[in-house]
Amino acid sequence: MLRFLLLLSGVFFCSTSVILIRSSSLPPALVGSYRLLFASLLLLPIFLKSWHTHRERVQLRMFRRCLIPAALLSVHLISWALGARMTYIANATLIINLTPAVMPFLAFFLIKEKVTRREILGTLVALAGVAALSANAFSINPDYLLGNFVCFGSMITFAAYLAFGRINKDFPSIWLYMVPIYVVATALSFLFSLLTLDSISLGSWEEAGWMLAMAILPTILGHVTLNNSLRYFTAQTFAVVNLHQFVSAGILGWLIFSDTPPLTFYFAATLCVSGAVIVIHEAAKIRRAARKAKA
Repeated sequence: MLRFLLLLSGVFFCSTSVILIRSSSLPPALVGSYRLLFASLLLLPIFLKSWHTHRERVQLRMFRRCLIPAALLSVHLISWALGARMTYIANATLIINLTPAVMPFLAFFLIKEKVTRREILGTLVALAGVAALSANAFSINPDYLLGNFVCFGSMITFAAYLAFGRINKDFPSIWLYMVPIYVVATALSFLFSLLTLDSISLGSWEEAGWMLAMAILPTILGHVTLNNSLRYFTAQTFAVVNLHQFVSAGILGWLIFSDTPPLTFYFAATLCVSGAVIVIHEAAKIRRAARKAKA
């Protein structure tokens, strides 16, 4: 139960990203660059402590396994920012929330995890909620076709990034896994910013404050918690629960910006919660069966 509550807290903290991005005026590439840079600096002492504690179990070659997820994270943050500006918000939101639809295939080919029929049922129910939320606003305007494809690619890279979190669950400490990823992703994001922007300056102390908040809330408390949860939950269970980011973001938007959600929001939220309950119940049943088999 505690692990599930931690997973939900990670989903909540990740949902604050939308609010903080809206509060900042930095180009999207710099938002990704600085949130990763600040997160890396804040977590460096914890990384060094974990290195000291587990140094007998850690070999430098282990960190090679952080390179691919770091590249995937950097590409996801950049392509998501680009794609979201090239298409309607509803299109981008719907596409990025299709992660549970591709996770069964990634889980099978990368992790060799099979998805049960009940998990598929729960996934379809949850995805129906996402479709209901976006149906009225989704556009097939050909002018936004490229943006839709960019968002789809971003969604694939995000799902693969999460799948590698499941693959690399054997790291002795989550900090020894996440901090190298953040450092490499920071370098890649800043390289992209240098190549595409006239300036990489923060511009003001206010923007520095927003980026610090981005580093602490969605990046450290959000991403680190989610990746740690992947050590205990199957990739499919995680992906369906992670859909609830739009629920948290909708509530925060209402509280902070007085953005009143449409009536379909409540219907969609109900479907997502129902789908998650089905998947979580099935995952719990599988874990109980596994424990009995070992006994």
